[in-house]
Amino acid sequence: MINFIKNNNPICICDIGASPIDKTDFIDDLYNNSNSKIIGFEPNIEEFNKLEKNNPKKNYYNFAIGDGSEKILNICKGVGMTSFLEPNMDYLKNFSWFDTNSEIIKKEKVKTIKLDSLKEKIDFLKIDVQGYESEVIKYGKEKIKNSLVVQIETSPIPLYKKEKTFTEVIGKIEKLGFSLHMFNKVNTKPFKPMKLNNNIFMGINHLFQLDCVMIKNLDEINNLKKEDIIKMILIMFYSFKSYDFVDYLISIMDKKFNTNFIEQYRLIGASFKISKRY
Repeated sequence: MINFIKNNNPICICDIGASPIDKTDFIDDLYNNSNSKIIGFEPNIEEFNKLEKNNPKKNYYNFAIGDGSEKILNICKGVGMTSFLEPNMDYLKNFSWFDTNSEIIKKEKVKTIKLDSLKEKIDFLKIDVQGYESEVIKYGKEKIKNSLVVQIETSPIPLYKKEKTFTEVIGKIEKLGFSLHMFNKVNTKPFKPMKLNNNIFMGINHLFQLDCVMIKNLDEINNLKKEDIIKMILIMFYSFKSYDFVDYLISIMDKKFNTNFIEQYRLIGASFKISKRY
């Protein structure tokens, strides 16, 4: 805990693709330990209803972030595969569960709005939109440019038809002033019929999806306002346990704004549980 560093204005967390099917501890840890607020978007009405029921203090909306037009949402047998794009079955047929649960069972019209049309200044942006990432970026460049940290789900080999690859998506965000800092999740899958420990989801090497954490380019961090550096410190500490980078940020803040937090931070550093992730 770094209670000695506090932000005056709430950290605005924007959760695009907020379905509760996958846990987002990295968002919960930040929200529960800092002055933060959440705005989230989930077009699947059934998933949205779960969010609204279980999160009365958070602001969730039953529409999608996209190009601003009405679009067709492909509801899949496995709800986590639901997307505006059609599953790439030529690829997905190689993996257990995905070969059957990527089937589209119904289609629904949903409203989309452009990310850049939001009024809020976004500090921490999470994008998990099942292959539609490039369109979110295309119509949200200004909001992304002015954010501090972006986590985005990408696929080295597209899971959906017309989905952009990992390198293309990351390249688009790099052009907006960000660098790849870490993988929050490295999702591997085994080619069927192989199983590890009788688990069809436990892969050996094949990269299926990557949750990428993008940070402001280091040379841009020196130009940030004090409040933004504080917000970035809190995001990287509570969400991603990136303790060395937090040390780097605090050092910059102390030098630029004549604060004195680094000694206190390093004093508690001995209690951090640090392990190499990959």
